[in-house]
Amino acid sequence: MPIPSLALTWALSTVSGYGIYGLHIALEYFRMGGEQLIFTHESGPVAVPALTQMRIAPVLDLATKLSTFMKSNPHETLAFTHPVLHAVGNDCKGYVGQDHVRGTHNIGCAAIEHPAFSSEAMDYARTYDAFIAISKWNEAFLKSLNIAPVHLCYQGIDTTLFMPGPKTGLWKNRFIVFSGGKFEFRKGQDIIATAFKRFHARHPEALLVTSWQSPMPLDPRPFQLTGHCQTLPRYNETRGLQIAPWLLELGLPAGSFVELPFIPNMLMPTVLRECDTAIFPNRCEGGTNLVAMEAMACGVPTIVAYNTGQKDLVELLGVKAFTSQKDVETPADFGVTTGWGETDPDEVVAALEEVYTNRQEQQEQATVIAQKLKAWDWGPQNHKLLETVFA
Repeated sequence: MPIPSLALTWALSTVSGYGIYGLHIALEYFRMGGEQLIFTHESGPVAVPALTQMRIAPVLDLATKLSTFMKSNPHETLAFTHPVLHAVGNDCKGYVGQDHVRGTHNIGCAAIEHPAFSSEAMDYARTYDAFIAISKWNEAFLKSLNIAPVHLCYQGIDTTLFMPGPKTGLWKNRFIVFSGGKFEFRKGQDIIATAFKRFHARHPEALLVTSWQSPMPLDPRPFQLTGHCQTLPRYNETRGLQIAPWLLELGLPAGSFVELPFIPNMLMPTVLRECDTAIFPNRCEGGTNLVAMEAMACGVPTIVAYNTGQKDLVELLGVKAFTSQKDVETPADFGVTTGWGETDPDEVVAALEEVYTNRQEQQEQATVIAQKLKAWDWGPQNHKLLETVFA
């Protein structure tokens, strides 16, 4: 049967989680024989191979036109005669204007970190015909609402890019620790900085590689409650977060870290394969932690916090975990944090010591996990999603 047309109400991009998600839904849609794919929001930065760029160029052009139309006509509704995938975040919110996009079937693709909906959010959630959950944690929350069918469809990784490979040898005298994910409280950069400072004091050759840039300023209040830091990276509208000065202010020595800018997804494997370990003491992930999955697929010994959506990586793939998860203290207006977890920096230091001391054993275990992740390629993952949408 011919593949119906499909619309998505978010921006395609290769520097954000949702943007990468949208890109790979698009690519699988075309592989399945689909012809008419629509993004209603203008794309962010897109860096893909030349022939892929040519294939999706009409999609990007149409997205720009539709985005311009929606901004000029904010009260108009785009009504499609086919299914529409909608972004669903905290309190059932998505991209600006997506409430004016409707299809024959409206399916919410959820990445929810605060598991509670207001009464207004519940009313809006009832406009969806089904939900796609990208972790068991989100699946359980959405099912508890008893609004619409919920389908668990995991996100994937590009196995043509993210795979084990040799190091360049340019950093062979350093023990490289990778940390990735935009700077925000739930990602736990304060925990990482605290732990790495202690670890570096024991091992001066250790090097922290951060991929933390974020397009927005930060709220210092939740960080201050945890006690790991009282200040945060300053935000500059042209240069983004000033991470290096902040790490120096916290007491990390010059030369003990490397701050990466925004990097297109297709270039991240060359970064990850240089690293000796990757740590993710994240307080919460609505999904399974895409950056962690990419590190694992590259054969990097990876440790994640045993909470929220990250539990799926531990239970399904056997990735090592930070298990001492305490309740997270946050300001009263921060949002519900049921299921979140606070990792002890001492456990992070101990995990780094384990990798440092037993590198061969840790690498062999990481190689086994990388092999398992071949089954998590974006293609079959999104094939399942699209079959669910068009069922």
